Amino acid sequence: MSQSKPGRRVKSLFNPPSLVFKQALSLAYHGWITRWAGLPGWMLKGKKVLDSAAGAVAIGCTGYPYHVVWEVTTRCNLDCIHCYASSVDSAQAELTTSEGKRLLEQIARIEEFRMIVITGGEPLLRNDIFELVEYAGKLGFHVIFSTNGTLLTPDAAKDLARLGVANFSISLDGYTREVHESIRRKPGCFQSAIDGIKAAAQTGVCLQVNFTAMRQNLAELPGLIDFAESLKTDIIMVFQAIPPRQDRGALELDAEEQMDLIKTIAEKQKKTRALIMPVCCPEYWAWLVEHRRGLLNRGIQSRAFSGCGAGSGFSYIRFDGEVWPCNFIPLSAGNIRQKAFPDIWNNSPLLQEFRGRPRQLKGACGECSHKRICGGCRGRAFAHTSDAFAADPACLLSH
Repeated sequence: MSQSKPGRRVKSLFNPPSLVFKQALSLAYHGWITRWAGLPGWMLKGKKVLDSAAGAVAIGCTGYPYHVVWEVTTRCNLDCIHCYASSVDSAQAELTTSEGKRLLEQIARIEEFRMIVITGGEPLLRNDIFELVEYAGKLGFHVIFSTNGTLLTPDAAKDLARLGVANFSISLDGYTREVHESIRRKPGCFQSAIDGIKAAAQTGVCLQVNFTAMRQNLAELPGLIDFAESLKTDIIMVFQAIPPRQDRGALELDAEEQMDLIKTIAEKQKKTRALIMPVCCPEYWAWLVEHRRGLLNRGIQSRAFSGCGAGSGFSYIRFDGEVWPCNFIPLSAGNIRQKAFPDIWNNSPLLQEFRGRPRQLKGACGECSHKRICGGCRGRAFAHTSDAFAADPACLLSH
């Protein structure tokens, strides 16, 4: 893994040009197999979508590979039924401003990491959030700012865009007030989120709407996609609830519901100008390949789709400095308070194990012909079995 010297700015998205060309081909291939031929409407958005990808040349289960998600806080003004970050009121144990800046400097030393997602909790609850975003921008990062939108005013959105945010990533779990607020559990939060989305759209940077699919709102997805389109959304990310064991039956989609989900995404992508990307469902890419046979060979498919990126192209840094392979895999590769992030990323035995995929995959995932472009959701496997390399229990292909 190549590294740059400390303090060196991350490479510009448009340097070298060949990287952009490869990335455009990868994204175009996704559009090709979802529309059968021609470029999808979202490709016309050009630089805004490419800025969010920050040089990625493949699509994985977490969106684009080679990026870090930093959970800057677990404090939140909402109480969502599916949230993996336990919302608290205290800032205790959070990385300080100086620790956060040092972390950003360390991530910037790894040349592949040119995009960072800043999330929570609700990041706008940190008093120093503008300072941290500005510092990330100065280091050359393409910053994706993930928020529930309820606190995002027009002035705050303009300031964040000026400081380096290339993408506002805002959660919306239904296109009706009743469904969204039943999940987010705060009266009035639907309209506040819509106001935040509109404020983000006015900045002109990439607008992303996040939808977390669960049994309570799966029927809302077609309408949500249309609604997001009306709000001039550029990217729609469809996450999935992977709840704790005790809540699983009430929230998590089964294999049949997964199939409904991906068919809806594939059909909607044919007409939707926004890029629709499923998360925690690498089976989507394998299913597309199965149903769009003969368009391109398997070698190109493996370059276009990277499958589960946990620990290999993706890393999750918790509010207290713990480094996980994925936000759904609570296994520590180390803590940045004891060890520098590049050391953890390059030398952690846990992360090295994840980079051996697909060799370590077990059961149906290990035997599957699509294990290189899919590999199943490692977070869902861990949630069900406590084994991150077990077969994905909700794989729609094996069922």
